[in-house]
Amino acid sequence: MTTKASTKKVGDQFESKSLGILNKIIEEERLGHLAEYLKIFPQKEYYSHLRKANIIFDLAIEVWPPGATRYTLLYLIECKDYDKRVPVGEIEKFLLKIQQVSGVNVKGIFITNSPLQKGGFNIAESVGMMVIQGESSENFKIILHKTNRGSVTDRIPFIKETYDATLLDEGVQLIEKGIDKKILSILQESTDGVKVSYGIDRLSREDVTQKAEFELNKINPRILADAYTLNPNSLNEYLRKEYEIDLVDLDGSSDLLGSCDILNNRIGLSRSIKGTSRELFVLAHEFGHFILHQKLSIGQTQYEAFEDSQYNFRTNKYELTNPKHWIEWQANCFASSLVLPKAPFLARVWRCQETIGMRQGPVYLDDQSQNRKDFNELVKKLAYVFSVSKTSVIHKLEEMEYINDQSRLKSIGRIIDEYKSEFFT
Repeated sequence: MTTKASTKKVGDQFESKSLGILNKIIEEERLGHLAEYLKIFPQKEYYSHLRKANIIFDLAIEVWPPGATRYTLLYLIECKDYDKRVPVGEIEKFLLKIQQVSGVNVKGIFITNSPLQKGGFNIAESVGMMVIQGESSENFKIILHKTNRGSVTDRIPFIKETYDATLLDEGVQLIEKGIDKKILSILQESTDGVKVSYGIDRLSREDVTQKAEFELNKINPRILADAYTLNPNSLNEYLRKEYEIDLVDLDGSSDLLGSCDILNNRIGLSRSIKGTSRELFVLAHEFGHFILHQKLSIGQTQYEAFEDSQYNFRTNKYELTNPKHWIEWQANCFASSLVLPKAPFLARVWRCQETIGMRQGPVYLDDQSQNRKDFNELVKKLAYVFSVSKTSVIHKLEEMEYINDQSRLKSIGRIIDEYKSEFFT
Protein backbone atom coordinates (compact mmCIF):
# COMPACT_ATOMS: atom_id res chain seq x y z
CA MET A 1 0.00 0.00 0.00
CA THR A 2 1.30 3.44 -0.93
CA THR A 3 1.74 5.70 2.10
CA LYS A 4 2.12 9.44 2.45
CA ALA A 5 5.73 8.90 3.51
CA SER A 6 6.56 6.85 0.41
CA THR A 7 4.76 9.35 -1.82
CA LYS A 8 6.79 12.19 -0.29
CA LYS A 9 10.00 10.22 -0.83
CA VAL A 10 9.22 9.78 -4.52
CA GLY A 11 8.38 13.49 -4.79
CA ASP A 12 11.63 14.49 -3.10
CA GLN A 13 13.59 12.25 -5.46
CA PHE A 14 11.93 13.79 -8.51
CA GLU A 15 12.54 17.34 -7.29
CA SER A 16 16.16 16.59 -6.43
CA LYS A 17 16.80 15.03 -9.83
CA SER A 18 15.09 17.72 -11.90
CA LEU A 19 16.62 20.62 -9.96
CA GLY A 20 19.95 18.90 -10.36
CA ILE A 21 19.67 19.46 -14.10
CA LEU A 22 19.45 23.22 -13.60
CA ASN A 23 22.01 23.20 -10.82
CA LYS A 24 24.60 22.34 -13.44
CA ILE A 25 24.74 26.03 -14.28
CA ILE A 26 26.40 26.58 -10.89
CA GLU A 27 29.54 24.99 -12.30
CA GLU A 28 31.68 28.04 -13.00
CA GLU A 29 33.62 26.42 -15.79
CA ARG A 30 30.40 26.14 -17.77
CA LEU A 31 29.47 29.79 -17.21
CA GLY A 32 32.87 31.36 -17.70
CA HIS A 33 32.76 35.13 -17.24
CA LEU A 34 29.00 35.04 -16.39
CA ALA A 35 29.56 33.47 -12.98
CA GLU A 36 30.63 36.69 -11.29
CA TYR A 37 27.26 38.31 -12.06
CA LEU A 38 25.14 35.52 -10.58
CA LYS A 39 23.95 34.54 -7.13
CA ILE A 40 22.31 31.12 -7.03
CA PHE A 41 20.21 29.96 -4.07
CA PRO A 42 18.45 26.64 -3.39
CA GLN A 43 15.38 27.07 -1.13
CA LYS A 44 15.68 30.86 -1.30
CA GLU A 45 13.35 32.96 0.89
CA TYR A 46 11.87 36.26 -0.34
CA TYR A 47 9.74 38.53 1.83
CA SER A 48 6.08 39.03 0.91
CA HIS A 49 4.51 42.27 2.18
CA LEU A 50 1.10 40.76 1.46
CA ARG A 51 1.71 37.70 3.62
CA LYS A 52 4.04 39.52 6.01
CA ALA A 53 6.20 36.41 5.83
CA ASN A 54 8.84 34.82 3.66
CA ILE A 55 8.03 32.73 0.58
CA ILE A 56 10.42 29.93 -0.36
CA PHE A 57 11.32 28.98 -3.94
CA ASP A 58 13.05 25.72 -4.86
CA LEU A 59 15.77 27.53 -6.80
CA ALA A 60 16.49 31.21 -7.44
CA ILE A 61 19.08 32.79 -9.75
CA GLU A 62 19.74 36.49 -9.25
CA VAL A 63 21.61 38.58 -11.85
CA TRP A 64 23.69 41.42 -10.38
CA PRO A 65 25.35 43.65 -13.03
CA PRO A 66 28.64 45.39 -12.15
CA GLY A 67 28.08 48.09 -9.54
CA ALA A 68 24.38 47.29 -9.03
CA THR A 69 22.83 47.70 -5.58
CA ARG A 70 20.31 44.92 -6.22
CA TYR A 71 19.57 42.28 -8.83
CA THR A 72 17.97 43.44 -12.08
CA LEU A 73 16.93 40.04 -13.35
CA LEU A 74 15.55 37.06 -11.42
CA TYR A 75 14.92 33.41 -12.31
CA LEU A 76 12.46 31.66 -9.97
CA ILE A 77 12.14 27.89 -10.32
CA GLU A 78 9.58 25.54 -8.78
CA CYS A 79 9.42 21.75 -9.06
CA LYS A 80 6.30 19.65 -8.41
CA ASP A 81 5.85 15.87 -8.36
CA TYR A 82 2.38 14.68 -9.45
CA ASP A 83 0.96 11.29 -10.39
CA LYS A 84 -1.89 12.92 -12.32
CA ARG A 85 -2.39 16.09 -14.35
CA VAL A 86 -1.13 19.15 -12.50
CA PRO A 87 -4.13 21.08 -11.10
CA VAL A 88 -4.63 24.62 -12.36
CA GLY A 89 -4.26 25.76 -8.74
CA GLU A 90 -0.55 24.86 -8.71
CA ILE A 91 0.18 27.20 -11.61
CA GLU A 92 -1.96 29.92 -10.02
CA LYS A 93 -0.12 29.45 -6.71
CA PHE A 94 3.32 29.70 -8.36
CA LEU A 95 2.26 32.83 -10.26
CA LEU A 96 0.87 34.41 -7.09
CA LYS A 97 4.12 33.72 -5.23
CA ILE A 98 6.06 35.39 -8.03
CA GLN A 99 3.73 38.40 -8.02
CA GLN A 100 4.16 38.88 -4.28
CA VAL A 101 7.95 38.95 -4.15
CA SER A 102 9.43 39.47 -7.55
CA GLY A 103 9.57 43.13 -8.49
CA VAL A 104 10.61 43.34 -12.15
CA ASN A 105 12.10 41.17 -14.89
CA VAL A 106 11.31 37.72 -13.57
CA LYS A 107 11.56 34.46 -15.47
CA GLY A 108 9.37 31.76 -13.96
CA ILE A 109 10.25 28.12 -14.64
CA PHE A 110 7.84 25.39 -13.53
CA ILE A 111 9.13 21.78 -13.61
CA THR A 112 6.72 18.88 -13.27
CA ASN A 113 6.51 15.18 -14.09
CA SER A 114 2.92 15.35 -15.41
CA PRO A 115 0.98 17.34 -18.01
CA LEU A 116 -0.83 20.49 -16.92
CA GLN A 117 -4.59 20.69 -16.84
CA LYS A 118 -5.84 22.82 -19.71
CA GLY A 119 -6.57 25.83 -17.48
CA GLY A 120 -3.08 25.75 -15.98
CA PHE A 121 -1.48 25.47 -19.41
CA ASN A 122 -3.47 28.49 -20.63
CA ILE A 123 -2.41 30.59 -17.62
CA ALA A 124 1.26 29.66 -18.00
CA GLU A 125 1.15 30.44 -21.70
CA SER A 126 -0.64 33.77 -21.14
CA VAL A 127 1.77 35.12 -18.54
CA GLY A 128 4.98 33.84 -20.14
CA MET A 129 5.87 31.05 -17.75
CA MET A 130 8.29 28.38 -18.95
CA VAL A 131 7.07 24.82 -18.32
CA ILE A 132 9.36 21.79 -18.32
CA GLN A 133 7.72 18.39 -18.16
CA GLY A 134 9.28 15.06 -17.31
CA GLU A 135 7.97 12.65 -19.95
CA SER A 136 8.85 9.91 -17.50
CA SER A 137 11.21 9.51 -14.57
CA GLU A 138 14.08 9.40 -17.10
CA ASN A 139 13.31 12.15 -19.59
CA PHE A 140 12.40 15.85 -19.76
CA LYS A 141 11.04 18.12 -22.46
CA ILE A 142 10.23 21.83 -22.72
CA ILE A 143 6.47 22.39 -23.06
CA LEU A 144 6.22 26.20 -22.96
CA HIS A 145 9.21 28.16 -24.08
CA LYS A 146 8.26 30.91 -26.54
CA THR A 147 9.65 34.30 -25.49
CA ASN A 148 7.33 37.29 -25.12
CA ARG A 149 9.74 39.34 -27.21
CA GLY A 150 9.28 37.21 -30.31
CA SER A 151 9.66 33.62 -31.42
CA VAL A 152 13.41 33.29 -30.82
CA THR A 153 14.03 29.80 -29.52
CA ASP A 154 17.20 30.43 -27.50
CA ARG A 155 15.57 32.70 -24.88
CA ILE A 156 13.40 32.07 -21.84
CA PRO A 157 10.35 34.38 -21.56
CA PHE A 158 9.71 36.92 -18.80
CA ILE A 159 6.57 36.84 -16.68
CA LYS A 160 4.83 39.52 -18.72
CA GLU A 161 3.62 41.83 -15.97
CA THR A 162 7.14 42.04 -14.51
CA TYR A 163 8.87 42.97 -17.75
CA ASP A 164 10.63 46.38 -17.75
CA ALA A 165 12.94 46.89 -20.72
CA THR A 166 14.40 50.08 -19.22
CA LEU A 167 16.30 48.02 -16.65
CA LEU A 168 17.79 45.71 -19.25
CA ASP A 169 20.72 47.59 -20.72
CA GLU A 170 23.02 45.98 -23.25
CA GLY A 171 25.24 44.47 -20.57
CA VAL A 172 22.34 42.83 -18.70
CA GLN A 173 20.90 41.53 -21.97
CA LEU A 174 24.20 39.85 -22.79
CA ILE A 175 24.24 38.18 -19.36
CA GLU A 176 20.59 37.15 -19.77
CA LYS A 177 21.23 35.66 -23.20
CA GLY A 178 24.21 33.69 -21.89
CA ILE A 179 22.26 32.24 -18.94
CA ASP A 180 19.24 31.35 -21.09
CA LYS A 181 21.47 29.62 -23.59
CA LYS A 182 23.17 27.59 -20.85
CA ILE A 183 19.89 26.53 -19.21
CA LEU A 184 18.35 25.49 -22.53
CA SER A 185 21.47 23.66 -23.66
CA ILE A 186 21.65 21.76 -20.36
CA LEU A 187 18.00 20.72 -20.71
CA GLN A 188 18.75 19.55 -24.24
CA GLU A 189 21.73 17.56 -22.99
CA SER A 190 19.52 15.82 -20.43
CA THR A 191 17.48 14.21 -23.21
CA ASP A 192 20.34 13.18 -25.51
CA GLY A 193 20.51 9.43 -26.02
CA VAL A 194 17.28 8.81 -24.08
CA LYS A 195 14.78 6.62 -25.87
CA VAL A 196 11.41 8.29 -26.47
CA SER A 197 9.19 7.24 -23.57
CA TYR A 198 5.79 8.59 -24.70
CA GLY A 199 5.17 9.46 -21.05
CA ILE A 200 5.16 5.80 -19.98
CA ASP A 201 6.84 5.03 -16.68
CA ARG A 202 8.26 1.49 -16.66
CA LEU A 203 6.39 0.40 -13.56
CA SER A 204 6.97 -3.09 -12.22
CA ARG A 205 4.14 -5.48 -11.35
CA GLU A 206 4.74 -4.64 -7.67
CA ASP A 207 4.48 -0.90 -8.40
CA VAL A 208 1.18 -1.35 -10.24
CA THR A 209 -0.19 -3.69 -7.57
CA GLN A 210 0.56 -1.13 -4.84
CA LYS A 211 -1.40 1.51 -6.73
CA ALA A 212 -4.35 -0.86 -7.16
CA GLU A 213 -4.35 -1.87 -3.48
CA PHE A 214 -4.23 1.80 -2.48
CA GLU A 215 -7.47 2.33 -4.44
CA LEU A 216 -9.03 -0.86 -3.04
CA ASN A 217 -8.48 0.29 0.52
CA LYS A 218 -10.32 3.50 -0.29
CA ILE A 219 -13.18 1.63 -1.96
CA ASN A 220 -13.62 -0.86 0.90
CA PRO A 221 -10.84 -1.89 3.34
CA ARG A 222 -12.60 -5.21 3.96
CA ILE A 223 -11.82 -6.40 0.42
CA LEU A 224 -8.18 -6.94 1.33
CA ALA A 225 -8.69 -7.61 5.03
CA ASP A 226 -11.64 -10.04 4.92
CA ALA A 227 -11.60 -11.40 1.35
CA TYR A 228 -14.62 -9.40 0.23
CA THR A 229 -15.11 -9.05 -3.53
CA LEU A 230 -15.55 -6.01 -5.76
CA ASN A 231 -18.52 -5.57 -8.09
CA PRO A 232 -19.25 -3.22 -11.02
CA ASN A 233 -21.76 -1.12 -9.07
CA SER A 234 -19.40 -0.33 -6.17
CA LEU A 235 -16.57 0.49 -8.61
CA ASN A 236 -18.89 2.70 -10.66
CA GLU A 237 -19.96 4.61 -7.56
CA TYR A 238 -16.34 5.03 -6.42
CA LEU A 239 -15.20 6.39 -9.78
CA ARG A 240 -17.98 8.97 -9.76
CA LYS A 241 -17.52 10.12 -6.18
CA GLU A 242 -13.74 9.95 -5.79
CA TYR A 243 -12.59 11.03 -9.25
CA GLU A 244 -15.73 12.62 -10.73
CA ILE A 245 -15.41 10.30 -13.71
CA ASP A 246 -18.30 10.41 -16.15
CA LEU A 247 -19.29 6.84 -17.11
CA VAL A 248 -20.83 6.64 -20.58
CA ASP A 249 -22.01 4.02 -23.08
CA LEU A 250 -19.84 3.63 -26.15
CA ASP A 251 -21.35 4.11 -29.56
CA GLY A 252 -22.76 0.83 -30.81
CA SER A 253 -20.81 1.18 -34.05
CA SER A 254 -17.48 0.98 -32.20
CA ASP A 255 -15.57 -2.28 -31.83
CA LEU A 256 -14.09 -1.07 -28.53
CA LEU A 257 -15.14 -2.77 -25.31
CA GLY A 258 -13.90 0.18 -23.24
CA SER A 259 -12.25 3.58 -23.55
CA CYS A 260 -10.62 6.11 -21.25
CA ASP A 261 -10.63 9.86 -21.96
CA ILE A 262 -8.28 11.21 -19.28
CA LEU A 263 -8.50 14.83 -20.38
CA ASN A 264 -12.29 14.91 -19.97
CA ASN A 265 -12.57 12.51 -16.99
CA ARG A 266 -14.62 10.01 -18.97
CA ILE A 267 -14.69 6.21 -19.16
CA GLY A 268 -16.80 4.46 -21.76
CA LEU A 269 -18.03 0.85 -21.82
CA SER A 270 -19.64 -1.04 -24.67
CA ARG A 271 -23.30 -1.86 -24.12
CA SER A 272 -22.49 -5.40 -25.27
CA ILE A 273 -20.62 -6.21 -22.03
CA LYS A 274 -22.95 -4.50 -19.56
CA GLY A 275 -24.20 -7.09 -17.08
CA THR A 276 -21.77 -9.75 -18.33
CA SER A 277 -18.70 -11.32 -16.71
CA ARG A 278 -16.48 -8.99 -18.74
CA GLU A 279 -17.88 -5.70 -17.42
CA LEU A 280 -15.93 -5.48 -14.15
CA PHE A 281 -12.52 -6.32 -15.60
CA VAL A 282 -12.90 -3.96 -18.57
CA LEU A 283 -14.04 -1.15 -16.25
CA ALA A 284 -11.06 -1.81 -13.96
CA HIS A 285 -8.75 -1.89 -17.00
CA GLU A 286 -9.91 1.56 -18.13
CA PHE A 287 -9.59 2.83 -14.56
CA GLY A 288 -6.02 1.52 -14.69
CA HIS A 289 -5.36 3.74 -17.71
CA PHE A 290 -6.80 6.70 -15.79
CA ILE A 291 -4.53 6.11 -12.78
CA LEU A 292 -1.35 5.04 -14.56
CA HIS A 293 -1.31 7.00 -17.80
CA GLN A 294 -2.04 10.61 -16.91
CA LYS A 295 1.27 11.61 -18.55
CA LEU A 296 0.75 9.68 -21.77
CA SER A 297 1.92 11.54 -24.87
CA ILE A 298 1.10 9.25 -27.78
CA GLY A 299 -1.56 9.89 -30.40
CA GLN A 300 -4.29 7.35 -31.21
CA THR A 301 -3.04 6.84 -34.77
CA GLN A 302 0.52 6.28 -33.57
CA TYR A 303 -0.73 3.96 -30.82
CA GLU A 304 -2.74 1.82 -33.24
CA ALA A 305 0.25 1.53 -35.58
CA PHE A 306 2.06 -0.60 -32.99
CA GLU A 307 1.42 -4.34 -33.15
CA ASP A 308 -0.39 -6.15 -30.36
CA SER A 309 1.66 -8.14 -27.89
CA GLN A 310 2.18 -11.80 -28.76
CA TYR A 311 1.95 -14.61 -26.25
CA ASN A 312 5.23 -16.52 -25.84
CA PHE A 313 4.28 -20.16 -25.23
CA ARG A 314 7.80 -21.02 -24.09
CA THR A 315 7.76 -18.48 -21.23
CA ASN A 316 3.96 -18.32 -20.79
CA LYS A 317 4.19 -14.53 -20.93
CA TYR A 318 3.28 -11.71 -23.28
CA GLU A 319 6.21 -9.99 -24.99
CA LEU A 320 6.55 -6.28 -24.10
CA THR A 321 8.49 -4.71 -26.96
CA ASN A 322 6.68 -1.46 -27.83
CA PRO A 323 4.76 1.32 -26.04
CA LYS A 324 1.37 -0.26 -26.74
CA HIS A 325 2.47 -3.48 -25.04
CA TRP A 326 3.57 -1.61 -21.90
CA ILE A 327 0.44 0.53 -21.76
CA GLU A 328 -1.93 -2.43 -22.04
CA TRP A 329 0.11 -4.71 -19.78
CA GLN A 330 0.09 -2.09 -17.03
CA ALA A 331 -3.67 -1.55 -17.34
CA ASN A 332 -4.30 -5.31 -17.27
CA CYS A 333 -2.01 -5.76 -14.27
CA PHE A 334 -3.87 -2.96 -12.46
CA ALA A 335 -7.26 -4.49 -13.30
CA SER A 336 -6.17 -7.94 -12.15
CA SER A 337 -4.84 -6.55 -8.86
CA LEU A 338 -8.05 -4.57 -8.35
CA VAL A 339 -10.67 -7.24 -9.08
CA LEU A 340 -8.59 -10.31 -8.16
CA PRO A 341 -6.34 -9.13 -5.31
CA LYS A 342 -3.83 -11.82 -4.41
CA ALA A 343 -4.69 -12.63 -0.78
CA PRO A 344 -8.51 -12.67 -1.14
CA PHE A 345 -8.17 -14.58 -4.42
CA LEU A 346 -5.97 -17.24 -2.83
CA ALA A 347 -8.40 -17.62 0.09
CA ARG A 348 -11.26 -18.16 -2.35
CA VAL A 349 -9.22 -20.67 -4.37
CA TRP A 350 -8.75 -22.81 -1.26
CA ARG A 351 -12.44 -22.53 -0.36
CA CYS A 352 -13.56 -23.53 -3.85
CA GLN A 353 -11.08 -26.42 -3.98
CA GLU A 354 -12.56 -27.73 -0.75
CA THR A 355 -16.14 -27.57 -2.06
CA ILE A 356 -15.34 -29.63 -5.16
CA GLY A 357 -13.12 -32.13 -3.38
CA MET A 358 -9.76 -30.94 -4.71
CA ARG A 359 -6.56 -30.87 -2.70
CA GLN A 360 -5.79 -27.35 -1.49
CA GLY A 361 -2.74 -25.79 -3.11
CA PRO A 362 -1.39 -25.27 -6.62
CA VAL A 363 -3.69 -26.78 -9.25
CA TYR A 364 -2.34 -29.97 -10.83
CA LEU A 365 -3.21 -30.09 -14.51
CA ASP A 366 -2.32 -32.95 -16.83
CA ASP A 367 -4.01 -34.85 -19.66
CA GLN A 368 -6.39 -36.88 -17.46
CA SER A 369 -10.03 -36.02 -18.06
CA GLN A 370 -10.91 -35.82 -14.33
CA ASN A 371 -8.12 -33.35 -13.57
CA ARG A 372 -9.13 -31.21 -16.53
CA LYS A 373 -12.77 -31.38 -15.40
CA ASP A 374 -11.80 -30.29 -11.86
CA PHE A 375 -9.72 -27.46 -13.29
CA ASN A 376 -12.61 -26.24 -15.40
CA GLU A 377 -15.01 -26.44 -12.43
CA LEU A 378 -12.62 -24.49 -10.20
CA VAL A 379 -12.19 -21.77 -12.80
CA LYS A 380 -15.96 -21.57 -13.31
CA LYS A 381 -16.64 -21.12 -9.58
CA LEU A 382 -13.92 -18.48 -9.12
CA ALA A 383 -15.17 -16.55 -12.14
CA TYR A 384 -18.66 -16.48 -10.61
CA VAL A 385 -17.44 -15.41 -7.16
CA PHE A 386 -15.34 -12.52 -8.49
CA SER A 387 -17.73 -11.49 -11.31
CA VAL A 388 -15.07 -11.89 -14.00
CA SER A 389 -14.48 -14.10 -17.03
CA LYS A 390 -12.80 -17.50 -16.90
CA THR A 391 -9.95 -15.99 -18.88
CA SER A 392 -9.17 -13.53 -16.10
CA VAL A 393 -9.15 -16.32 -13.52
CA ILE A 394 -6.81 -18.54 -15.53
CA HIS A 395 -4.36 -15.70 -16.13
CA LYS A 396 -4.43 -14.85 -12.42
CA LEU A 397 -3.63 -18.45 -11.50
CA GLU A 398 -0.80 -18.39 -14.03
CA GLU A 399 0.52 -15.06 -12.74
CA MET A 400 0.63 -16.48 -9.21
CA GLU A 401 2.34 -19.64 -10.51
CA TYR A 402 -0.55 -21.62 -9.08
CA ILE A 403 -0.93 -24.08 -11.97
CA ASN A 404 1.29 -27.14 -11.96
CA ASP A 405 1.13 -27.84 -15.68
CA GLN A 406 2.14 -31.43 -16.38
CA SER A 407 0.35 -31.85 -19.68
CA ARG A 408 2.47 -33.56 -22.32
CA LEU A 409 0.12 -32.64 -25.10
CA LYS A 410 -0.43 -28.91 -24.60
CA SER A 411 0.87 -26.21 -22.28
CA ILE A 412 -1.60 -24.11 -20.32
CA GLY A 413 -0.81 -21.28 -22.73
CA ARG A 414 -1.97 -23.31 -25.70
CA ILE A 415 -5.02 -24.53 -23.81
CA ILE A 416 -6.02 -20.92 -23.16
CA ASP A 417 -5.34 -19.91 -26.76
CA GLU A 418 -7.06 -22.86 -28.47
CA TYR A 419 -10.11 -23.19 -26.26
CA LYS A 420 -11.19 -19.56 -26.08
CA SER A 421 -14.82 -20.49 -26.60
CA GLU A 422 -14.66 -22.65 -23.47
CA PHE A 423 -12.51 -20.57 -21.16
CA PHE A 424 -13.03 -17.01 -22.36
CA THR A 425 -16.74 -16.65 -21.63
